[in-house]
Amino acid sequence: MTAHDAAVMAALCELDHETDTLWVLGDICAGGVASMETALEQLAALRVPMHLITGNHDPVHPIFRGAQRHFANYSAVFASVQQVARTKIGGQGILLSHFPYAGTPDRLSRTEFDQYMLPDLGKWLLHGHTHTAERRSSKRSICVSLEAWDLRPASAEEVADEMSR
Repeated sequence: MTAHDAAVMAALCELDHETDTLWVLGDICAGGVASMETALEQLAALRVPMHLITGNHDPVHPIFRGAQRHFANYSAVFASVQQVARTKIGGQGILLSHFPYAGTPDRLSRTEFDQYMLPDLGKWLLHGHTHTAERRSSKRSICVSLEAWDLRPASAEEVADEMSR
């Protein structure tokens, strides 16, 4: 296990399986079947309920031809595997997606993910994808990539606090 993976898993092991639920907003691995298998094995050891919003590095994401052949592997670890979800934080409706809102500049200026990006129609969005330390990607979107939160998941309270800024 790399130092990065060890740090991430240490933070995840601190979650309380009785009170916490983990939403992973994509990219559990670096891509490829071997990386996927290692990541799923590590995550399967956690006792906290987990849900996955698929990311562009996850072989189960529909960006990949044949992605459905990996669905059973992911479903064995995650309570749900989907591309978009909704929840509430601080009484506000929140969208969950791997990608930032459409029109948010991608740091690599790529357009191949545009069809998977939601339009900003006024709701808050939590997303991953950017892998940067920046927590805000626009007025109503917050990046919850581990890189923006010291290699640990952001809590609902921290997200609510970020939304109030």
